[in-house]
Amino acid sequence: MINFKLRSLESEMEGLNFEFAPPPFKNTHWNATSKYLAESAFSFIEGIIYYNVPNYQNFGHWGATQVTQQQWLLIKPQLFTLKQKVIKAQNFTELRDDLFDFAFIFDKTWQKEMSKNFLKYKLSFSQMISDLIIWIDENMQKYSSLYILGV
Repeated sequence: MINFKLRSLESEMEGLNFEFAPPPFKNTHWNATSKYLAESAFSFIEGIIYYNVPNYQNFGHWGATQVTQQQWLLIKPQLFTLKQKVIKAQNFTELRDDLFDFAFIFDKTWQKEMSKNFLKYKLSFSQMISDLIIWIDENMQKYSSLYILGV
């Protein structure tokens, strides 16, 4: 099952999670002010980050990467466009050209799960994008950057 919920810190967070941390980032993880996405959910938007944040290309999936306000202004419209396409799509295949395929990251099991249960996941995937945009917008206004902490 793919958990598309953008979460706050919970006492027992299962599996691998990406952390979206506002500054100041001091090489600490599991911050109460951060938001979290399961790796399986993040994989569906990771390509947008990868192609708009050059530092993410240097092992960002596993490390800490700063995202600037300028980079966010490139990412945000792409996320919004993806959200609109998700809402309109009737099956996962319609989104294939909009998602980036990282063979080493984008687990084939998640692709199969999404293909099989697309109508079940469609609303939560779309909501995840909305929630992420809102949270990042709020934090960019306060801090002008944020950090993505990989798994």
